[in-house]
Amino acid sequence: MAAYGGDASSAEARRRSKLSAGPHHRDRELAPLDKDRILSCLGTRWLGRDMRLFAQLASTNELAISLAQKGESGTVILAEVQTRGRGRLSRHWESPSGGIWMSLILRPDIPIALAYQINMAICVAVCRAISNLLGLNPGIKWPNDLLIGERKVGGILMEVQAEGERLEYAVVGVGINANIDPSAFPDDWMATSLSREGGSEVSRTALIQRTLLEIERAYENLGSMEIYDEWRRRSATIGRMVRISANSGELVGEVEDLAEDGALLLRRNDEVVRVLAGDCIHLRGMGGL
Repeated sequence: MAAYGGDASSAEARRRSKLSAGPHHRDRELAPLDKDRILSCLGTRWLGRDMRLFAQLASTNELAISLAQKGESGTVILAEVQTRGRGRLSRHWESPSGGIWMSLILRPDIPIALAYQINMAICVAVCRAISNLLGLNPGIKWPNDLLIGERKVGGILMEVQAEGERLEYAVVGVGINANIDPSAFPDDWMATSLSREGGSEVSRTALIQRTLLEIERAYENLGSMEIYDEWRRRSATIGRMVRISANSGELVGEVEDLAEDGALLLRRNDEVVRVLAGDCIHLRGMGGL
């Protein structure tokens, strides 16, 4: 999952060997993703109707951005493996076979100042898909990580282009650890997978179909209180002691709430600070215990 790049040590070589040949990867060995199979039961009206599936890409977001610059919309890029996947702050995103690595091209008619609504809606949509299909209950770690318990199962990366004050396009990368053995990752990555949490392998085809359907529905409800309320309700960060690394420096405090504009409200002694962007690390349990 989202992680810093590694080195060429023997431990790293063993880890990569496990990622490529681990016993939990029967899904990709026996049933690689098939575009026609995904499209045959895809319930969306427009999202993903133009779908590009690759055995390997450097980055699905990179390709999606190049297509967005040519005017495409609603296109979905999927890859079995990413070799240069990126998370927030340009961190390396480990993307072995067995996961779901896809990027969406969206063109909402909104000002760039409201771009946070897209991230909010897609986080909610992916959680809905996992909950409805698998019965698991992921939480959202501000601003865009998906957790089960304390471990990361997925994440969102949005990259946008504006023309003046208007949003020209948004490319949204969605990464989900579906059928991946989390023991292949270093412990400090705090990763898990849907197959580990659910006790059996999941159908990536069905999960892609349901995820795209939920994203289309949430996208068409962009900016609604329904999306905000669910995003806030699913938060795994409210009430936590956190450390925020932002351009202005480092902040430590307890998260009091999440605002409608996506800002994190951080209590530091007797003041509440609004944080619009930054890297968030959970420090302790609920209520700072």
